[in-house]
Amino acid sequence: MNKIWIFLFLISIISLCFFDPSQVLNGLIKASNSAVSLSLSLCAVYSIWLGLFSILEKCGLSSKLSKLLSPIINKIFGKNNLSDESKRYVSMNISANLLGMNGAATPLGIKAIESMQKDNKDKSTVSFPMIMLIAISCSSIQLLPTSIIGMLSNAGSKNPSAIILPSILSSLLSTLIAIALVYTFHFIFDKKKKKD
Repeated sequence: MNKIWIFLFLISIISLCFFDPSQVLNGLIKASNSAVSLSLSLCAVYSIWLGLFSILEKCGLSSKLSKLLSPIINKIFGKNNLSDESKRYVSMNISANLLGMNGAATPLGIKAIESMQKDNKDKSTVSFPMIMLIAISCSSIQLLPTSIIGMLSNAGSKNPSAIILPSILSSLLSTLIAIALVYTFHFIFDKKKKKD
């Protein structure tokens, strides 16, 4: 991945040198300032939500949240495919994604995958629940896209909350398509394995 970023960076610099060499240094400085400013503003938002999820876990509310989301998780992942620990992390991951906190959802998703790997019979392959979690995390329904709202308000948008309805509709559609695709491919590969 680093090679790709280095390649893109070098191509950008070389292109800029040919078309507008006087702007190379200015462009690098402006981009660095923007990146640092955005990182600091999002860092505050993420630290609040990560702290909140840590408190939820220590207070035992994550278990209650897991029970609340349990019927949905059982329907999507299969009733007997997840341990209680995995369900807890999956429910917290889904909750973080619903709040638009993809950065906070990532460590929870990693913990869920690690927990699923403990129950995985064949450690060399990825299990169906792992694939489903990755698909749901990548498409993730967002009821409140806090990261995007934070970026829009930081950029000076007059109405940063205008993104909420389009975000809900597009993320709902992408998540339903992701779930359908995972089930379709799982069915196809299961059928193929039985033939072999």
